Amino acid sequence: FLVFLKYTIMISRTLLNSRASASASAKLLHRGLSSTAADPPKFDAEMVAIYSRLAEQHRHPKGPWPLMTDKVAEIAGGEDASVKILDLATGPGEPAKTIAKWMPNSTVIASDVAEDMIAKHETYLGGVPNVTSLLASAEDLSAVPSNSQDFVTCCYGYMFPSDKDKAMEETYRVLKPGGYLVATTWNVLPMVNIAGDIMEAVLGERPEAPALNPMALSEPGLFEGMVTKAGFKDIDISTSTYPFNFSNDKEFQVKIGTILVKDKIEELGKQDVAKEAFFANVGKYSTISDDGSLMVEENTFQMLVAKK
Repeated sequence: FLVFLKYTIMISRTLLNSRASASASAKLLHRGLSSTAADPPKFDAEMVAIYSRLAEQHRHPKGPWPLMTDKVAEIAGGEDASVKILDLATGPGEPAKTIAKWMPNSTVIASDVAEDMIAKHETYLGGVPNVTSLLASAEDLSAVPSNSQDFVTCCYGYMFPSDKDKAMEETYRVLKPGGYLVATTWNVLPMVNIAGDIMEAVLGERPEAPALNPMALSEPGLFEGMVTKAGFKDIDISTSTYPFNFSNDKEFQVKIGTILVKDKIEELGKQDVAKEAFFANVGKYSTISDDGSLMVEENTFQMLVAKK
């Protein structure tokens, strides 16, 4: 569901507590895809509502969900094709649900390591009969037979496993010979920086950069090299840029801008400082539309397609 945000919250919390022990930090830094993640992220009702509203913007025509769906259907031979698809890091079910609805003759497995995300599947995926749920880590897909899937999809996921090579090896293993990987990673994500700006104001110093972050595979050629190392061939990479609309509700804008560091701000009682810092810095990453909506325009990702 949250695509990048549900994991950057884990990263941000680690960043803000960087003076804690290294082992404790490592636990928090592991993304939900990691088989060693002891404490997958939990979300209260406010977080769920905010993240759901933001994540829906990945449905933008230039966003990952429609582009990944179109690519899978194109390779499969059309929306009437009957293929098997494993969606990694699906949250409560995307882009698994979008693909399943567009390709009703295909079967889709919506997998995630976070139990609270899988728990949402009954509601979110209800009425889509060709989707099943799987609680699994990208680094341990032992529940999925080798050579069983025609496609593996993953939207903003491969940046975070502690053992990225293992995650890619598992992806390669479960694909049928001739099967395809369709995955997206971030190239440019301006709003990730706002949490650092806010916490610099709150703490009085710039927090250290996290060891793991949504931009971990943004270096040109890095993800392609990882995919090649796993044995994939015929790699094709395209990029797309789409906007985030944070609405014209200033309170909602603040919640979006501070949600990654919400716990630390509340712990320190620095809500007013954080709000002021948000509005002082957000202009570096955004514009204001005619109706007053806060627009972050330059969110750029790459979509990689590769064949086993």
